[in-house]
Amino acid sequence: MGIVAVMLVAFIPVATAVAQQQANPGRALPATVQKGETFDVTVNFTAPADKLSPVGLTDLCPAGWNVTVNTTWCTPEAQFVNATENKAEIMWYGEPGVGFDKGTSLTALYKVTVPDDAELGIYAFSGSVEYYVGPEGPYLENVTGVSQTEVVEASIGVWWIVTIVVVIAVIVAAVLVVRRRRA
Repeated sequence: MGIVAVMLVAFIPVATAVAQQQANPGRALPATVQKGETFDVTVNFTAPADKLSPVGLTDLCPAGWNVTVNTTWCTPEAQFVNATENKAEIMWYGEPGVGFDKGTSLTALYKVTVPDDAELGIYAFSGSVEYYVGPEGPYLENVTGVSQTEVVEASIGVWWIVTIVVVIAVIVAAVLVVRRRRA
């Protein structure tokens, strides 16, 4: 019993230290999209400790979908981005020799284009954030939050409805003009 108690006491601080090293990356993306649509995906996380550097995000969208990335779309601005087919890679270094302070919010933003020939249905996203805290690491955390979107049929846009109403109004006006001339 004494050995178990000593072991528990010895491991509690280690577990607490590991629990404090969490960036908690979470993804946000639309619940539904349409064929051919381009939409934003954001991944937010927080520096879990001082001297966070480097930190990198790798996020995968469905196979056959294309991603676009830009350093200026990220906050703070990323130092490196790479888009390869359905994979977005984004990296930050922070201040040289300092990195990022604990509590600093980082936001990755990239754009995804749904193929014109995508089948209707639900599609999954997956990814991870890898980082160092000073010389310690790497730490790897899976991205949580929204992990899927659904491709749905295109809906009639507002401008189509307005166009249809205008066309119907013109037809009704023409019919009324013709009836007045006959009367």
